[in-house]
Amino acid sequence: MATFLVLIPPGARSGDEKARIVRDRFSWLALFLPVIWLLWHRAWLAAALAFAVQALGSAVADHPVFGLAGLGLFLATNLLVALEGPSMVVAGLERRGWTVDAAISADDRETAEDIYYMEPPAGEAETRDSVSLPASGTSQRRHAPMLGLVGFKEGR
Repeated sequence: MATFLVLIPPGARSGDEKARIVRDRFSWLALFLPVIWLLWHRAWLAAALAFAVQALGSAVADHPVFGLAGLGLFLATNLLVALEGPSMVVAGLERRGWTVDAAISADDRETAEDIYYMEPPAGEAETRDSVSLPASGTSQRRHAPMLGLVGFKEGR
């Protein structure tokens, strides 16, 4: 299970349609195409910096003595973006005033959206900041104020 962070823009309320969902884990696409991945997530400065470092690594890779160092710099940039890319996207949004509204543990993005936008049953209190697992027969919402390493499935 992956952890998805739901961020809302400044002045928006929980459940807003403009919320952004960011998967917080290693990204294979960012490993192989880091600059394109950063541009897709609107991290313009990070994309420019990654491109500059990769260009430097490619230029140094042609040198007969420092060739492996250039290749290492190129691969290290890819690995750094794959590991820390989602955190950079969240930090950039937080600098612009966005706030983390929920952290959802789900199998895929569609399930995370369903959990986030699902209305709680009538008469049931909102469980947005609840850390404990829901009891049987209660809402399927699983929100936590911080990220965890273990995803829980219903019935365990």
